[in-house]
Amino acid sequence: MTAREKGKIAAGLKAAIVRAGKALGRALYPEDITCDVCGAELPAETRYSLCAACTAKLPLIKGHRCLNCGVPINDEADYCLRCQRTESVFRRNIAPLRYDGEGKQLVHMFKFGGKKYLAHLLGAMMADEFISSGEAGEIIVPVPMSESEESRRGFNQSALLAADIGERLGIPVLPALVKVKDTPAQKGLTGKERAENLRGCFSARFADHIRGRRILLVDDVFTTGSTANECARTLLKAKVRSVTVLTAAVTVSENKVEVSAPAERD
Repeated sequence: MTAREKGKIAAGLKAAIVRAGKALGRALYPEDITCDVCGAELPAETRYSLCAACTAKLPLIKGHRCLNCGVPINDEADYCLRCQRTESVFRRNIAPLRYDGEGKQLVHMFKFGGKKYLAHLLGAMMADEFISSGEAGEIIVPVPMSESEESRRGFNQSALLAADIGERLGIPVLPALVKVKDTPAQKGLTGKERAENLRGCFSARFADHIRGRRILLVDDVFTTGSTANECARTLLKAKVRSVTVLTAAVTVSENKVEVSAPAERD
């Protein structure tokens, strides 16, 4: 073997060792895997793309919760004060997070901060929570926005969440609801005002496809339940079998709740 041939072999071995070292380094400390909240590098892929510190801060809902809206309850009641005093036509709301602290920040980053990739993180959490709930769904329907509302924001956050969840759960997504009129912002309105604000603003379509089916209605946040209720009411008029709501977060109920109708439970 000539010196030149030996040199080529040595160079090849050296290059192979360098490539193997880089591959091992990427496996142990991936450069492109970072925490979705703080941006810190992660030593390995995690289910929710979050570092340990940010995961610990998440206001995950655990233990006893309201059978209607899913908010955590500290006593033995089946329903929180908000849901004891309001009527719901959907089965229940399922949510992995309380809408405060890091949970609220995460939703705001997704919804208002333009970080649409957070749909994958929130979608994973929502899908896992849905599976744990034992509920069933045959068709996923996102809460719609009007054309002008979606144009101003640039996307419908509920549709992005629904697409991710549908892929994870293997459930088809169908835009079976449309918002037929613009409505003033819900922020700052009472529960009764929210309900009046939304009355008649949704319309159902694809009636032949959704009739008799169990619908999983997807939205970003459950606040008073007005949006979920109006969407569910519209779908039930289209003869769906039932409506279960799945949101990323639920607002902790306050004691100031207006009585609009006696509660009706399944």
